[in-house]
Amino acid sequence: MKMQKKWSLILFALLACCGSYSCNKSNGSDAPEDDDTGVPPKKEHYPGLSVSASGQLLLNGEPYRAIGVNYFNAFIRTLDEGQQNNTSYRAGLAYLKERDIPFIRFAVNGYWPKNWELYLNNPDAYFQQLDAFVAAAEEFGIGLIPSFFWHTPTVPDLVGEPVNQWGNTSSKTHELMRKFIRDVVVRYRDSPAVWGWEQGNEVNLLVDLPGDNDNLPPIVPELGTPTTRSKEDKLYTADLRVMMQAFANEVRKYDGTRIVITGNAVQRPAARNLWKNQSWTKDTRSEFIEMLGVQHPDPIDVLSSHVYPGSAEEGYFSDEPVGVDGLIRASMEAAQALKKPLFLGEWGAQEAKYGAQTREKFMELLEAIERNHVPLAAMWVFDYPPHDTEEGINVSPDNGPREYMLQEIRQVNARIR
Repeated sequence: MKMQKKWSLILFALLACCGSYSCNKSNGSDAPEDDDTGVPPKKEHYPGLSVSASGQLLLNGEPYRAIGVNYFNAFIRTLDEGQQNNTSYRAGLAYLKERDIPFIRFAVNGYWPKNWELYLNNPDAYFQQLDAFVAAAEEFGIGLIPSFFWHTPTVPDLVGEPVNQWGNTSSKTHELMRKFIRDVVVRYRDSPAVWGWEQGNEVNLLVDLPGDNDNLPPIVPELGTPTTRSKEDKLYTADLRVMMQAFANEVRKYDGTRIVITGNAVQRPAARNLWKNQSWTKDTRSEFIEMLGVQHPDPIDVLSSHVYPGSAEEGYFSDEPVGVDGLIRASMEAAQALKKPLFLGEWGAQEAKYGAQTREKFMELLEAIERNHVPLAAMWVFDYPPHDTEEGINVSPDNGPREYMLQEIRQVNARIR
């Protein structure tokens, strides 16, 4: 689910040390962008999630299924102004552990360009914060799926390039991408807390949208964006495939086994027709399945989708209208054909939209996840206060009426284990 434009995390360069981490500390901040001198060779296998030759999801080598949660700002809250010693995520991790929630998906750096200042200007301070966060996850036994580039325009904005430079592997955008991947993956690849690596959030919703001056990224100069946008800031399927392949290839240089995830949402109902014809004509079921493969190129090794009750209201498919169960079932069919297990990276139900029907909508999705044997799923969202009111979807110790959501997930996890 996209963050609201008004949301921001303003970073400052000086952060106090809040812990240390004992893994390999080669962040490469003084090395040329593509210089891997001094990086130890990768091991044959790393902890966390991987995919078997037959397409089965494995955790530390054993078949695995589970439902976790999105803890979107668990880490990046520590980078906000005056939050240098904010370890509130510890209480959140403990709360999840008590409810047998096994893993979280979270942002590993800021949303807007302004929010990347600490990493770029004082990487030691940035990694002190992240070291403490990873160590806490290890302590509580919570798996981590870090999402690297949550807001797609941010990296191009940081280097002064249009957003379409995600489609150019020789760009400054890719240089910064490669540096950040190397710094994070090499530093934490030995941690048993890290389960996988994700490129970003819902990039596929940005591609192939008609109009040169329509559907452009937001402009918020005070948060580091340019003051104008143009058609060069639009993305197409070819760009998406380049950026996902480049991300996965770079991760694979340092970690040959953990899952690599796009972070894609459920594709638009007209995704193939937009790609081929710039048309909003709805795709058929078979075209939907085809596009899952197109939007998840090798060496990406899982399929990613985000499904909400409203997804079905958009209308899938032109030849066989379905609800959320049918969407998930078709996605699982594609996963089996491609031998790439499905990660339902976001799902949930908003009280702000569904009111008294929220629990029914929530259970419809949860039951579909269990019934269709989805190997991995993460509820949106845990301990993210802005979505208490904006969406009515936040679950935390402070809003007891939604505690049932974690308890229902707990019961499903017990059954599927």
